[in-house]
Amino acid sequence: MKQRLLKGIMCLTAVCLFAALCCGQVLAAASAQPVRVFVYENTLYTYVRLDGIDQPVTQVEAKIGSQSFGASTRLETVQQAGFPITYLLLVDNSTSMPPFRGQLEEFCSQLVKSSGENTRFILATLGDSFRIINEDVPAETMAEQIAALPFDEDVTRLHTCMSSALDYFETLSRQGNELRSMIVITDAVQYDPQGGVPFEELLGRIKHSDVMLHSLGMGSDAAALEKLGVLTEASGGMHQVAGESLAPAAAADELSEAGGDLMVVGFDLTGCAVNGEDEPVSFTFASGGTLLCKGEAKVDIPLFGEAAAEEESQTEPSAEETPSDSSQSSREIPENSAIQTESGETKSAAVQEKGGIVWIAAGTAAALAIVIILCLVNRRKRAERIKTPLQEIQKEYTEGIFVRLDDPDGILKSRQREFTLTKELIAGGSDSCDIVLSGEKIPPRAVRIFIENSRVCVETMVPQLQVLVNDQPSLKRQVLRSGDRITIAGQTFFLMF
Repeated sequence: MKQRLLKGIMCLTAVCLFAALCCGQVLAAASAQPVRVFVYENTLYTYVRLDGIDQPVTQVEAKIGSQSFGASTRLETVQQAGFPITYLLLVDNSTSMPPFRGQLEEFCSQLVKSSGENTRFILATLGDSFRIINEDVPAETMAEQIAALPFDEDVTRLHTCMSSALDYFETLSRQGNELRSMIVITDAVQYDPQGGVPFEELLGRIKHSDVMLHSLGMGSDAAALEKLGVLTEASGGMHQVAGESLAPAAAADELSEAGGDLMVVGFDLTGCAVNGEDEPVSFTFASGGTLLCKGEAKVDIPLFGEAAAEEESQTEPSAEETPSDSSQSSREIPENSAIQTESGETKSAAVQEKGGIVWIAAGTAAALAIVIILCLVNRRKRAERIKTPLQEIQKEYTEGIFVRLDDPDGILKSRQREFTLTKELIAGGSDSCDIVLSGEKIPPRAVRIFIENSRVCVETMVPQLQVLVNDQPSLKRQVLRSGDRITIAGQTFFLMF
């Protein structure tokens, strides 16, 4: 009887835990992952990766402690912001790199082409030491400067040079909302007779740095490349290995596209009463009052003004008193525990068995309580999606994404050239389309242009229809960049946004 009861209780517990997991998944439909968060001149900036969002984000809020701050800059993709990225290209200058010179030149040249007007390139080498070659490489001279690298160093202090590169970034004055990135280009084979910076020490430093690490591996040393990948992934960056399956130019395009798809937004922290290192901050994203998702991160917040300094001085005494209180509590707990242990040892085996069943029943009740709480939270969140009061992005920013059509060949029959893309735009030969195209081979409804995960996409609506993006066959559903050339049945126009 007891075994049957125990078996039933365990099955019920398993069902409850499964239901709890299902409820948790319901709450995780859309997600926001802050990639980098930092403060510059009283403004909190975040670069965030948004997934699972099928409507434009019109409201953003940052919460620090009990204070909330509305967005003070426009929420936009890195691409729309002109790629405000500072790349430090850290190139392996060792004697093992000459066979990869062509791949290196191809990658760097393509990265320059796929970047934006606000991108800055710093060229540096690693070997016996970290060395800056050029702090501001013009795009037109990138290939020339890469070709001039000698690849003549016998010592490769990979970890030490990467640590020195982080030191170098700390000496640079930040320029606005720039995203700082380091791209390590190497075969990852380290030769450091002096030992250098330990792997674990470098790993910990990378995790807490505001510099985003990417890497392009070359060669065939799988173990060395794997360790490099571990460092890169700890930073949230992209690790790639050039070879037969990945051309260097394609690697550059993937890296640029991933960076361009990130969203960036700023918050004015005037009046912020919190300061210190690793302060928790939460971000809320909504659309027209409907809560979409939340993201959390930690950020170093400097001292703002005299009021913050006074508040810090007032909180210091209370912080000193806390340990004594907690230590006294910790002293009391063991005494009580000892008394309970002595009395527990005197209990009979039958009582212990009964107590075990009671504990299992209590665990089951707790699991049921978790399920009920999660369901209630889920209902409440659905209700809050309508009721949650969030500070809106500055009113001058129109909901949706502004797009403009460029028609150098005169194929557009419709007069309207500018749109606010909120849901979708239909392009085709029918006069009922948002974008009316001329041409006998144009179907009535050819393609739709829409927003997915805060990105502009195009999708073919007619099977077998030839649609090209930048003269390349379009995927069924393809992400667009501002300025892309779209060709439908031989008719071409440009989409700017």
